Amino acid sequence: MNPPRLRADRFAPAGSTRSDLRQISVIVPTKNESRNVEPLVAALYEALATFDAEVIFVDDSDDDTADAVRGVIDRTDSDRFDVRLIHRSPNARTGGLSGAVLEGLQSARMRWACVMDGDLQHPPSTIPRMLEKAESSGASLVLASRYVQAGSPEGLANRGRRAVSILSGSVAKLAFGPRLSGVSDPMTGFFVVDTAQLDLSRVHPMGFKILLEVLISHPDLHVAEVGFDFGPRENGESKASLGQGIQFARQLIELRRGGSTRLNWRYDIDGIIAVESEQRLPELDKFVCRRPTAANTITVRVTDLGHLPIGESIDTTEFSPVVSYRERGGFAMSLRLGVLGTEVMVSKFVAKSPHVLYTNVIEPILRWRLVELGYVLVHAACFADGEDAYLVTARTDTGKTTTMLKVLKQSELSFVSDDLVVLSSDGTVRTFPKPLTISAHTVHALHNTDLNRFERIALFPQSRIHSRQGRLIAFLLTRFRLPVASINAIVQRVVPPPKYHVERLVRGVNSQSRSTARGMFIIERGGSGDMAISSERALQILQANCDDAFGFPPYSSLERLLLASSEHDLKAKERAIIETAISSLPVIVMRSETMDWAERIPASVLAWRTIDQVPEEPYALATLRSA
Repeated sequence: MNPPRLRADRFAPAGSTRSDLRQISVIVPTKNESRNVEPLVAALYEALATFDAEVIFVDDSDDDTADAVRGVIDRTDSDRFDVRLIHRSPNARTGGLSGAVLEGLQSARMRWACVMDGDLQHPPSTIPRMLEKAESSGASLVLASRYVQAGSPEGLANRGRRAVSILSGSVAKLAFGPRLSGVSDPMTGFFVVDTAQLDLSRVHPMGFKILLEVLISHPDLHVAEVGFDFGPRENGESKASLGQGIQFARQLIELRRGGSTRLNWRYDIDGIIAVESEQRLPELDKFVCRRPTAANTITVRVTDLGHLPIGESIDTTEFSPVVSYRERGGFAMSLRLGVLGTEVMVSKFVAKSPHVLYTNVIEPILRWRLVELGYVLVHAACFADGEDAYLVTARTDTGKTTTMLKVLKQSELSFVSDDLVVLSSDGTVRTFPKPLTISAHTVHALHNTDLNRFERIALFPQSRIHSRQGRLIAFLLTRFRLPVASINAIVQRVVPPPKYHVERLVRGVNSQSRSTARGMFIIERGGSGDMAISSERALQILQANCDDAFGFPPYSSLERLLLASSEHDLKAKERAIIETAISSLPVIVMRSETMDWAERIPASVLAWRTIDQVPEEPYALATLRSA
């Protein structure tokens, strides 16, 4: 099948008009569903009464389904609710159900499209909830899941079909790993999607699992879920068969085979610096784009690096200096600094642990490349009160993430970032929305998250391994001649760190991409009270907290090359940017034995807003609050 032509608006900016969520094209692929047409249209008419809607039946039937659709068209008010029919002749039914959906998407007139089955097992009343979820979360695709809270697979006729459904979903997740992270039901055929974010030339329809095709071919889609009750089949027969099972296996093989060459992961960090990678970098998901605008680029390639010597080596004989690092355990990487950009080569062993690839290779490079461009990657959380931003910094594993999530849950403050922000000397704070690394304790403190039961259960071993104690053990091992980076890569491949974006942890959270720094909190365990400190002391603490987050191999090798190759003293430049940005900010050290910072921070922001300045005497804010 030739790739379909694309509409001119197919590449409209993401989220350009959220009001388009009131306009929806419902695409229903049908095959011998004549008795379901009329009740389905009636249910859609009721569910979408307040929407500007159209229903597109893409019919591959050999019975009278097409006639049933035509009859409904004649009886429907087209001014309020448009019903259309695309009947594919036998020789035009390429791609199966996926091909039918693709043809419907190409024909859709609305910005948002809903794909659903025509057998009445997908309740139309779920569509408004999916659109509400898209609006609240900023997602560009929302799928209806049978396996999250408020969802049910009861409509699967028997235990065998349920087992097949769960098994096929598990196989898909095993085949594609991080690409389906956070997707509980990749086999569902019920979802809504922003058509402006779809490049249909990427989709090669085969079989009946169109959602899987869309998810794998569009890594830039921000995905969310809602639960739904999968209803019983009212009429007709299930299309599930051994032949479809074989077709599904072929689909997985083709997707797996074509994925690495068909996909190119591109990230644009606020137009400042771009990352182009052959391997997905989950921490940069929110920066995914089609065409980076930034002139400075970090390119990540996966290749065989078995020829590199064991240990660290620097080659300065070529015009572009190269640093390499290789361990006997399989971890290997090389970094080349060129005129046109930064090239990173990693072994397949490293690529299989994308969290390690990002955290231990890409992030250290980003740190010093951003400094060269006049920005600082600061290890601090950040929330916003209107246009005013407040940084929250702490030593690693103090409790900053839990504090931030509680603050967002208990107040009307907006989320900017949890772990990192991009700071410029004029005080502008840009979001760096990495997924948050959480623990079972964090989720227990929040109660109302979108995590499903399996994700919650997995938190217990994940929390044990990716904890403060685990981090301390890892740094202790660096003192011995052990392949620490390789060990770390294996551990994170077997037990991935528990990382989730803020929208899944705090329902309805408001997010903000840019604001101006107006104050900073430093949270510390032990002691009590709030104490104002000088900007000089704040600078020392903030830099120490930044350095504390780095240091794991091969950081020292990367840092040496990056610092030595620059025309500037990057450490001095980093310090100068931070110093200028925070020189006039009020800074409060908050000490606590009970980790009650989430209750104290919003009160302090309110006090600052009220008095428009920070009392300079130690503990003055605590006195202000008690008054």
